[in-house]
Amino acid sequence: MRQLGDEAVLIDVDGPRAAVALARGLRAREVIPGADTVGLVGPYESLPVAPPPPARRRHLVPVALDGEDASHLGLAPSALRRLLEDCELTVAYLGFMPGFAYLEGLPEPLCSLARRPSPRPQVPAGSLAVAGGYAGIYPSASPGGWHLLGHTNLRLFDQDKPPHALFAPGDLVRFEVVASLGSPPVPPRRPLFGDALEVIDPGPLALLEDLGRTGAGALGVPRAGAFDSCWARTLNLAVGNSESAALIESAGPLRLAARRDLHVAAGGAELLVADSSRPAGIVASVGAGQEIALGPPVAGRSYLAVGGGIGGGESFNSRSADAVSGLAPGPLRAGDSLPLAGPPGRARLRFFLPPLIRPCRLRVLAGPDSGFADALAGCWRVSRLSDRTGLRLERDGPLPPGGTVASHAVVPGAIQLPPGGSPIVLGPDCGPVGGYPVVATVVSADLWKLAHLTPGDAVSFEAVSLQEAAAARQELAASIARAVQGWFPTAFA
Repeated sequence: MRQLGDEAVLIDVDGPRAAVALARGLRAREVIPGADTVGLVGPYESLPVAPPPPARRRHLVPVALDGEDASHLGLAPSALRRLLEDCELTVAYLGFMPGFAYLEGLPEPLCSLARRPSPRPQVPAGSLAVAGGYAGIYPSASPGGWHLLGHTNLRLFDQDKPPHALFAPGDLVRFEVVASLGSPPVPPRRPLFGDALEVIDPGPLALLEDLGRTGAGALGVPRAGAFDSCWARTLNLAVGNSESAALIESAGPLRLAARRDLHVAAGGAELLVADSSRPAGIVASVGAGQEIALGPPVAGRSYLAVGGGIGGGESFNSRSADAVSGLAPGPLRAGDSLPLAGPPGRARLRFFLPPLIRPCRLRVLAGPDSGFADALAGCWRVSRLSDRTGLRLERDGPLPPGGTVASHAVVPGAIQLPPGGSPIVLGPDCGPVGGYPVVATVVSADLWKLAHLTPGDAVSFEAVSLQEAAAARQELAASIARAVQGWFPTAFA
């Protein structure tokens, strides 16, 4: 058993079939099978009787061989076509993105292709790719480090229709090469209707986020959730919500209109109500018809909590928007109307958010992949190629040697080291499974700091023990409870 941060572990098994079988007999917040591991997030227990595996299905997948790497493999198009059409692949497990299946059984030389030295920032939806002995199809546009051979127009995941994923472990897949195909259908966006808030201008990116979703990692569904869960929890408590209520995370200026009387709390940007600035750290009352605005974030992201919490858009027991795969309602748009999730509680008077310290030093637990003891030494900079999927790091001078590993569960805060040597600190929208070595994992008490790192910011790492990480997690929870004080002096009728 290997530690994956301070809230997860990896159990080593003998291959993907053993991983899937063991995963069916365990219960935890997340149970994620990999190539030769099972990832467990949170406390876990054995089930008395493992459910039987589902019936094996067969799939015929049309593909057009128009991927940008297809011509670089040293194979004639006719030879590549024969290799793909003559093999029958088996779904080993799912992960990385919702509905992304790891297909085993590739013939040589396709099964010998390693992952790219550095993942692409964006791979088109429907792309057929190979790496590390597997084939896979990207269900949605996302980062990816595999070699692109072509694409299909099949829809591989439907968040509204069980069993959600087209493929399941044990299914058999064959490819049928065709001359050309359109793109996969874009799933319709869920409408947002409510009488609490109207979105006037969402800015560059505004998302509904709670504390994220759990229990669907085996389908490839990311955790998502507020990038800064510390601020989100504090602001929710300040307006009388539970810590897990949904609020708005914004990467830029934001303008809303209140359709009813509300209490709001903001962090990370100037709050204006009816064009009047409100003091930082003070819960504000907003009257029906007044406009609410957040200025540009001071660092990375800002947050706005509303008494009662924001409702609507639930998917897999969470209202969190996943900016990569598009789960839940996706980014907010002008004209969206947002409801409250429940009746407002009594708001607190003031709140305190932990300060942002520059340069940033992050505490980490080593591993779970060994052999990279000094990989994170020294100081790093945040690259401009960073988002909620992960923060890419860079520095001047030589980079540490990276590599690839058999794909296994990953969590937000896991620090991957691709062969190119530039670390990636995974964010809340990362896939549940990855194939680059995880050299260390940011402790859960420091994850909130990642949300406020911007391109050019300096980052360094400090190794701590599991006991120190647990103590830091407990202290963070206690500090959030202390961060809200007093009671709002008025109550809405």
